[in-house]
Amino acid sequence: MAAKTALVLGGGGSRGIAHIGVIDVLIENNIPIDTIVGTSMGAIIGCLFASGVQPHVIAEEMSALQGNTIFSMNIFSARARQRDIEKQLERQLKGMRFADLKIPVCVMAVDVVTGQEVAIDNGPLIPAILASAAVPAVFPPVHINGQQLADGGVIDSLATSQAHTLGADVIIAVDVYPALNTDAPWVDPISAIMGFELPFNLFSGTDWTQTPGVMASMWRSFRVMAWHIHQERLKNYPPDVLLRPDVSNYGSLDFTDVEGPYLAGRIEAEKHLDSIKALYNDGSHE
Repeated sequence: MAAKTALVLGGGGSRGIAHIGVIDVLIENNIPIDTIVGTSMGAIIGCLFASGVQPHVIAEEMSALQGNTIFSMNIFSARARQRDIEKQLERQLKGMRFADLKIPVCVMAVDVVTGQEVAIDNGPLIPAILASAAVPAVFPPVHINGQQLADGGVIDSLATSQAHTLGADVIIAVDVYPALNTDAPWVDPISAIMGFELPFNLFSGTDWTQTPGVMASMWRSFRVMAWHIHQERLKNYPPDVLLRPDVSNYGSLDFTDVEGPYLAGRIEAEKHLDSIKALYNDGSHE
């Protein structure tokens, strides 16, 4: 029996455009993709690809956002920003359900009331994607089946655990969550998220020897906590191949550069191509 391959696409906002480059390389080299687990941007790109949209078309869709940040789409209303994303998704996915996809997909969200991690693999597609990508404070939670669902990255931006649950024989994971050591310790959260430097020192300096401001300290505490959980989950549910495209210089909500993350994904996939092919050539996953 042929190995069942799960492609796990992590969350990370615009950094997740790297997923397109990875998928391109996998297709070019006839690497099978039997199921996809996606979180946030990974859910968006995974569902678009699984619906039959080719990677170059997905890249063109992302290019429509080029030169923008999420906030420039609608600076005042989180719900209006979410509606803007919904309209973009409707261009390719309007009316579709998970059952319509050519490749099975599971998208990850979190119930912000109960704290429960929620895997969605049935029902209408777009609401599930919006839930998986509902970054707190940027988009409102999405109500599905009596639950208030937000970005799955609140718990885990790279849901390799779900790929194990689905019984995948081979797990290829693409991690675009920035490593802790790529941040200036006391960076202000706006710069970290949006990908640009403020023209004035609103929160604190980036010198780690300085006493941090309140917002910078809170942001760093969140990053440490999230990174610790991220690493523990990867240790407990390891993929066979872990790809980490070099996208640390991009803010998660900054779409001013689309080509850079895409190329980073290609480069990282090509670098690990021999390791990926070996998973199928050594007979251990037959």
